[in-house]
Amino acid sequence: MAATLITATAAASALLAVVGVRKVYKSITAERGLVLPSLRALPSQESSKSAYPEDYYPGGDYADLTFGETHYFLFGPEDGKKVVFVHGLSTPASVWSKVARHMANSGCRVLLYDLYSRGYSVGPPVDHDPLLYVSQLDDLLRHVGWKKANFVGLSLGGAILACYSHRFPETVASLTFVAPGGLLSPSEIPLVGKIFLLPYSEEIFAHKAIKGYFSTKNVESMKAEFKGQKEVPACVEEAAAILSLQFKHHAGYARGLMSTLKTFPLTALAKEYSTSREQAYPVQLVWGTKDTVVPGSTVGALQQLIPRVKVTRVEGATHSIVMTHADVVIQQLEPFVV
Repeated sequence: MAATLITATAAASALLAVVGVRKVYKSITAERGLVLPSLRALPSQESSKSAYPEDYYPGGDYADLTFGETHYFLFGPEDGKKVVFVHGLSTPASVWSKVARHMANSGCRVLLYDLYSRGYSVGPPVDHDPLLYVSQLDDLLRHVGWKKANFVGLSLGGAILACYSHRFPETVASLTFVAPGGLLSPSEIPLVGKIFLLPYSEEIFAHKAIKGYFSTKNVESMKAEFKGQKEVPACVEEAAAILSLQFKHHAGYARGLMSTLKTFPLTALAKEYSTSREQAYPVQLVWGTKDTVVPGSTVGALQQLIPRVKVTRVEGATHSIVMTHADVVIQQLEPFVV
């Protein structure tokens, strides 16, 4: 009798374990295959939406592109020099606020947009790899009718532009890379970055039970760049609020981040960058000397791949360079656009 009870108990425990695993699996994969809504789904009266309102810039609109709805802004004189800004991994088009507004006020026609799974652009259920991001940019340029432009990319945005210019060099008037990604050596990828490569990382880190913690750590990391200073710059506080907004209210945000970190080649884009070596358009790099995300080795690597690249090192600037040192970025950009 005792043996039977023990056997039954063991069988029940095993069954519960299986049921538990299945429940967890079902929970973390519930959104697989779904296009996830953007901040557009958030009620307009939601107070946190004020951090990044739908009309953050003038000229806002939506385009139905190959992989889903994309939010973009197009403003400045219609006959001005065309400039496209591509943001980085976590902060949407708002990161370019000071730079983009200045360029538009100076006579340029500027185009900004939220990458898939950020801001007001939906989160498609596909790998967030170069194909996705290049397709989005190409689709958007066709949508607005631009055949050639000056391109400016920050961090991941720089890596996207390397891939885009490799595929469509004839559309490039000039390239400005600001702390660009894609040229790290494998040894420069932190341990946490390697954890993101594990199976189901997109679903696990996007799960509501973990997403809050992940959000807090990302905000802390952004502000940690200014440890030792009297206060965090207001522009960075704004970016942190927008980061939290996306984690909390953009259904596809965390999944998109994880998919990008897992499927976008942050260490293997030498071939794509080197395409510019054979082209006639001007190329420049702006980089902060205190950037701990994109190290100085990227500067050397880019100089080897594109010997003519114009390099500007900004003393004391971190990876938040386009927010904290917008004036320097503008100084380099104004005479560069053609």
